[in-house]
Amino acid sequence: MIPAFGKPHVICLRHRDEVRAALRQARVSEPGIEIMEGKGLFRAVRVSGLDARAANILKQEMLSRGGEVATSREVYALGGESADCVIMGTVTQFERLLPKLRQQPFGLRRLAVSLEAALRHFEQKLPACHPALDLSEGPLLMGVVNVTPDSFSDGGDFLDTDRAVQAAREMAAQGAALIDVGGESTRPGADPLPLDEELRRVLPVVKTLAPDLPGRISVDTYKARVAAAALEAGAFMVNDISALRMDPDMVPVLRDAACPVVLMHMQGTPKTMQEHPTYSDVVEEVYTFLLERLEWAVDQGLAEENLLVDPGIGFGKTLEHNLELLRNLEVFRSLGRPVVVGTSRKRFLGEILGLPEPKARDIATAFTTVMAALAGAHIVRVHRIDLNRDAVRLTQAVRGW
Repeated sequence: MIPAFGKPHVICLRHRDEVRAALRQARVSEPGIEIMEGKGLFRAVRVSGLDARAANILKQEMLSRGGEVATSREVYALGGESADCVIMGTVTQFERLLPKLRQQPFGLRRLAVSLEAALRHFEQKLPACHPALDLSEGPLLMGVVNVTPDSFSDGGDFLDTDRAVQAAREMAAQGAALIDVGGESTRPGADPLPLDEELRRVLPVVKTLAPDLPGRISVDTYKARVAAAALEAGAFMVNDISALRMDPDMVPVLRDAACPVVLMHMQGTPKTMQEHPTYSDVVEEVYTFLLERLEWAVDQGLAEENLLVDPGIGFGKTLEHNLELLRNLEVFRSLGRPVVVGTSRKRFLGEILGLPEPKARDIATAFTTVMAALAGAHIVRVHRIDLNRDAVRLTQAVRGW
């Protein structure tokens, strides 16, 4: 038994607000809080492919500030030329490290810039985004309306335009901030849909909904002509599962529209993505992919504040890959862009719970919505609004948001 004297107990401090609250509860002075708040937050940052000489300098500099750097054993045992590192320390130790790195060679100046950005983005609750996309009450719920006969969960439910419109309006009334309208099934094994058929399915729904739900309609497509037509019809956002890789004409459409766009990770195509998904480290590879796509999109002239990211749970991932991404959703905050998460009714939930029917997975989906909210996700894409709305509200109440 722990001795009663002093009543020690471990406290969990995840954000600066929680550190400040804990210090105030201990009756620390305000000047003292300002000095110590950065010492109450621990961060671990992974860096890959660093010059071995830079890794050695980095280690010595962080050690001198009371932190630590773990480096690849090859740097010492085999005299390797590059290293992977895990930098560990308090926020204050990182803040003291960065000015020194800016004076060092072997790529450490560039590392200081990217390291500072990653740490700042990780702490940032609301990244800069499109002015019409209000994330302050997040995570926002994005309702799924598939105008398809063969989507894995609701295929055929909303193939009729009137039924799709009615479903979208009901979702909005229940609390959906966005409605994602898709005309092509992207379930595992799905064949591509002809352009004209996708337009025939999507446009009537968008045209009908847009006047009633301005700034709230997203179109789920990777085809430039569908995106252009939907935007002209009143859509507000484009959700591209290919992260702008499958249609070279998509970039000019989005650039001219200056609209928000979701860049999603997918290994392969919907037809092939679940055949043999393979990763050496799924979190790092998805993170690196999204970082590269963000940089590429900005280089093509898209405004950074219009870009959102989605790790693509269920798209070219095994059960274990999906779980690993869920465990590490917070990592994607370091990209500095709003994070979109879509787990709704997906197969991996059914694999875990023994639920072959997708519509029976709504409670499981609500649980993952709680996980996404706790990790700082900004938009959650779901089929059932009411359950997930309540899950978000409870999460906000527990965390005091």
